[in-house]
Order: sequence, then C-alpha cells, then structure tokens
Amino acid sequence: MANAMTFDELIEYARQNYNKGGDGVVECWDKRTFDDYVAECGAMTKTKARQLFRLYKETMDDEMGW
Repeated sequence: MANAMTFDELIEYARQNYNKGGDGVVECWDKRTFDDYVAECGAMTKTKARQLFRLYKETMDDEMGW
C-alpha cells in the first residue's frame, strides 16, 4: 500500500502531533504494538493515525474531566 506508514514514520508523526493525542503513541507504542495493529486493522496510514490520536485525546480529556 503506497500510503502505508512504517513504525518509525508513525512515531515521528505522533511526535509532530504530541499534544493532539500523539503522546499516547509516543509513550505507549512499541514495534510489537504497531505490528499487532497492522495485523488486525491493516496498514497504518496518516488518516488512521489521526483517528487514533483523536481517540486518545478524547479519552484523556474525558478522564481529566475537560
């Protein structure tokens, strides 16, 4: 898939979006988590990464009561 991200690309993209939910990926994901995600959900793309970041941010905001 042409738009598929590697683990390193995902981590870099998450760093660029750290305060938008990317922190959950930077702090918690490793290569094995990435590989498990790809095996279950298909290739990681920027669109999927943004959706994941948004989910992490919304979850954290809810937990913090924001």
